[in-house]
Amino acid sequence: MSDKDPWYLEDNKPSLRMWVLSQMAAGAGWGALVFFGVVLLIFALIAISTLLPDDPFAALETGQFVSALV
Repeated sequence: MSDKDPWYLEDNKPSLRMWVLSQMAAGAGWGALVFFGVVLLIFALIAISTLLPDDPFAALETGQFVSALV
């Protein structure tokens, strides 16, 4: 027999609690990343919408871009 004990009899065996905690923390990190990414996308769309005119056909009614379309 060898003098080395199996891993499950050693004092420094892997902890299932630490593995579960690390997996849950990684999942929470990815969830937070996706959540804040979606929030930033929504705020970017709101910022772009404030730059656009309220009436998209208002420039056509004034005749500014009529020559470009004809």
